[in-house]
Amino acid sequence: MNPQLWHRIGEIYHSALPLRQSERTAFVTDACSGDFALQQEVESLLKADESSGNFLETGVFETGLRILMDNSKSFETVASSDQQGPDKLVGTTLDGRYLVESKLGQGGVGAVYLARDHKLHDKRVVVKVLLDKSLRDSLVLVKFQQEREALARVDHPGVVGIIDTGELPDGKPYIVMQYIEGMSLRDVIKAAPEGMNLEHAAEITKQIGAALSAVHEKKIYHRDLKPENIMLQRLARGGEQVKILDFGVAKVKDSVVALSVITSGATLGTVLYMSPEQFQGLKVNAASDVYSFGVIAYEMITGRRPFNPDTVGHLAEMHRQGVRAKPTDLRPRLPEEAETIILKALAFEPHARYQNAGEFGDELARALTNEEEAPKQYRKTEVAVPPTQLSVDPHLAGLATNPPQGDTLVTPFEPAGPDTVGQSVMPIEPEPHQRRWPVVAGLLVLVAALFFGAYLIISKRQTLFGNGPKTTPLTPAVQRSLVYSLTVQKMRDGKPFKEPFESSGQEVFENGYKFRLNLSSPQSGYLYVFNEGAPERDNTDFTIIYPTPLTNKGSAKLDANQTVQTNWNRFSGETGTEHFWIIWSATAVTQLESARDDAFKNKEGAITDAAMVRNVKDFFAKHSDPKPETKKDTVKQQTDVRANGDLLVKLLELEHR
Repeated sequence: MNPQLWHRIGEIYHSALPLRQSERTAFVTDACSGDFALQQEVESLLKADESSGNFLETGVFETGLRILMDNSKSFETVASSDQQGPDKLVGTTLDGRYLVESKLGQGGVGAVYLARDHKLHDKRVVVKVLLDKSLRDSLVLVKFQQEREALARVDHPGVVGIIDTGELPDGKPYIVMQYIEGMSLRDVIKAAPEGMNLEHAAEITKQIGAALSAVHEKKIYHRDLKPENIMLQRLARGGEQVKILDFGVAKVKDSVVALSVITSGATLGTVLYMSPEQFQGLKVNAASDVYSFGVIAYEMITGRRPFNPDTVGHLAEMHRQGVRAKPTDLRPRLPEEAETIILKALAFEPHARYQNAGEFGDELARALTNEEEAPKQYRKTEVAVPPTQLSVDPHLAGLATNPPQGDTLVTPFEPAGPDTVGQSVMPIEPEPHQRRWPVVAGLLVLVAALFFGAYLIISKRQTLFGNGPKTTPLTPAVQRSLVYSLTVQKMRDGKPFKEPFESSGQEVFENGYKFRLNLSSPQSGYLYVFNEGAPERDNTDFTIIYPTPLTNKGSAKLDANQTVQTNWNRFSGETGTEHFWIIWSATAVTQLESARDDAFKNKEGAITDAAMVRNVKDFFAKHSDPKPETKKDTVKQQTDVRANGDLLVKLLELEHR
């Protein structure tokens, strides 16, 4: 196919995508100006995208390229060489340095391989190579070079690093990038279909915001931000590092590769995560990536995307209408401030959104964890959140609002050792004014004060001199406080692996890991910890974690500054989120004392009486709001929880896979 004809087809195709189905035919007919062959090609592409089940979740650039190439007879032979037979690169060494071990995957433009870098002690790296068919198009080559330029410009721990570039003997260019050991954000979201652990989501959003801000500072706009392009790299002691990948369709401002490359007006990216202006082929900027970031944040929190259209045209209409299902409709316990922040990022007009990805990430992270101090490194601008409809999207109707739960193998009666483990504001001066009769005014005030004082003495003499009732001074509000952390033991083949580490509970833990809770308070009181199991046949089961017969002699009563540890528990069963209810009360709680006694009758510590289960469930439902104030200490890997009144009820969510 003639490259000029191909670009013309692509231009009309991408321009027609955002239009309604009823508007497309007239637009395409007019744009093709009587060229029936051109019109037929464009209409075949539009028909293909509407019939493709996963088109909305696939990159438009690669999808359009694939369809165009597959429809071109001149590429049939070349394309088949990319698909058929054993891969010729596997087993070879590139430039005498990179030993290609295996093929990780292939898209419409290029293939990705796992290799070993001989110059860096056989360190694992990723090699991205263009396919043979991609070499036939100048736009693909330019975008590949711009991806290399974008990666070279940005030096940030949250962006995948570029190591080297080169060419194969046949002239195909390649990029060598950092290998990320971990999992994609998509996998994490799939593991929590009703929404991620809020503390875990907060940490991820904060890191994404910081990385995206670093990208924008270099005048680069990603344009294809989605969970598949965000990796979570595993770090020591259970930590994670966000890594943004795939700058294949990024807009590189002031590019040294192709200053005149035509990319504005072409719809690039993945449709479901596009901003309205990007979807319409208009100019994009940092606010466009913030919108995509907002879609991701919404999906992390609720397990659903804010828009679930049937067709491309339907999505354009939904953009105009705004978000219909608010995050709290799907997750009622979500802080309202977090919802406001997410909806602001999803505003239809770019100027109404956050203009800085780091500001959005920091504010959302703070709201999700109920931290008091707002981030100070970004200047904030107050922008009204666009109105949203309160009706629920029919695609989302009937969704459960409870977070997913996996099964936890609990061994509460296993011996656990000892019970205790050893902007300033400048004052503004008033405008000077003409003073009138200052002496007279002063005398009048003095006389009034004397009369008022005399009145008080006469009317309140009994109280003042002890003959009347005494007033009771106001007492400060009662507040309960508690500090908790986790001790986690990694396991391999059923045996401990490495030393235990401390955690605040925000990581995603592996099945098989053992853990125990550490809790303490400067106050005395009564402590109860229950694990809420997955519902079965409309019934919920609870297992007591603390106290147990072997911890604190079965008593829930604790002294001030006493630190206790629960027994070892183990993550097992299906991937999901475990719920642990922590109750810290100034006095014994009758319902929970009875539940404890019932649980002690069972070997596994489960509450077996159905009426007792209902009582415990009702207690948590009644006292779960308002949520206690929660603040993490990342240095000590512990969490400080505070609540007004004599009772503190905290839902701790631990995610495992």
